[in-house]
Amino acid sequence: MARAAARRERYGIPSQKRMSHMRAARMLEERGAVCDASNSNLLFMHNRNEGTKHWVVKALLFKALRELGRTVGTEIEVRGGIVDVLDADNLVGYEVETEISRSAVERKCRRLWRLRDVVFVDASKIPDGIADAECCVKALVA
Repeated sequence: MARAAARRERYGIPSQKRMSHMRAARMLEERGAVCDASNSNLLFMHNRNEGTKHWVVKALLFKALRELGRTVGTEIEVRGGIVDVLDADNLVGYEVETEISRSAVERKCRRLWRLRDVVFVDASKIPDGIADAECCVKALVA
């Protein structure tokens, strides 16, 4: 429980602010993710330094997954860190990277190994036009 409490303290984010410390710790222990009715199907920003394109790609991923009827969480705490977008029904994480590198991918894969799969989305490869970007993102989640 102490390790879960330390993770909760370290990765505390707006999506978990209304949740008790004990409940978040219990969910981490039981399911490996803090994602429930208080923070699922809501779009959260990690911090104010998050780039516009990163935010838009995350929003498009959220929208595409919701249109498929999935339960979605953003900035969800999992054992090992925070995942940008989580398809909670299938335990698939989506990490949006602005400058993707092999070392970043390896580091995040080690942190998020408990998920069934982690999809890395290179934001620089997503078109700037919103309609084109939406089509590109929908192809990723299909």
